[in-house]
Amino acid sequence: MEQRRTPRGWQLHHHEQLFFKASAGAPTLRIKFYHYPSYRQEVHLDHTPPEWKLRSKGNNTFFLFQKKVQTKGMLSFERTVTVFPTPYSLPSSDIWGRISDIPKALQQKYQQSYPYWPTNSRLIQDVAGERWFSTDNLSEWVRAVSTYIITKIKYAEEQDKRLGADEALTTGTGDCDEFTDVLMTFARIRGIPCRRLTGYHITKEGKDIEPHAWAELFSPQIGWIPVDLALHTIGHHTVSYVIKKIEEFTPSLLDFQAKSLSRAVQYHWETPLPLVTPVY
Repeated sequence: MEQRRTPRGWQLHHHEQLFFKASAGAPTLRIKFYHYPSYRQEVHLDHTPPEWKLRSKGNNTFFLFQKKVQTKGMLSFERTVTVFPTPYSLPSSDIWGRISDIPKALQQKYQQSYPYWPTNSRLIQDVAGERWFSTDNLSEWVRAVSTYIITKIKYAEEQDKRLGADEALTTGTGDCDEFTDVLMTFARIRGIPCRRLTGYHITKEGKDIEPHAWAELFSPQIGWIPVDLALHTIGHHTVSYVIKKIEEFTPSLLDFQAKSLSRAVQYHWETPLPLVTPVY
């Protein structure tokens, strides 16, 4: 019997479009959309639309476009990218270290309350008062909080909007966004730096692709550790995970942003999922 090969990576063909209409005259448009960063993955830009500039800031990479256009029209962002995710797996949770070993300045940097990550929520603060929450062993804390979240939140197959941590715990439902937001909020209250990764989860040799969100927790011994409670994965980054952007202090970075620098403009985005081809 022939063994099925595992892809080393993915070629993703994007064809997003922006339809626009100005109230009068020819507007100057500034458009930004996120690209795949070279973090836990090797990225090759095979084809890019002309007149776009590739930029990086922190962990993220993005395209910028600025140009005077007609009063009404359409812009196409067709591009092809090949991404080779770097497999990562922790051999043991015993070496994650202690939460108290995380530098205080680093802990405080991540403890501010944000929309979707409400560290000042009374409901979440009440949970933080439970005995298990104060354990100092990082791996034990992650196992305990994972069990708590998975018990409290039922996975919603179809969800129209992102709820945030407080509403997810109140309603008891959520998808990958809510599992990630709740984990991040608890981690930050406990003094564990935590950030949100978004991108795609690709399986079945590229036949199944869906937008996805997961988290990374900071270990004083190892560094950033991936944690995906929606898919019950802790300490692993497989070829199925493709990263588009990393959110640390802005919890709702839009994949695509557009604004007019000169006139009032109406926008309509069409952003279908990319076509995926496995690379062996």
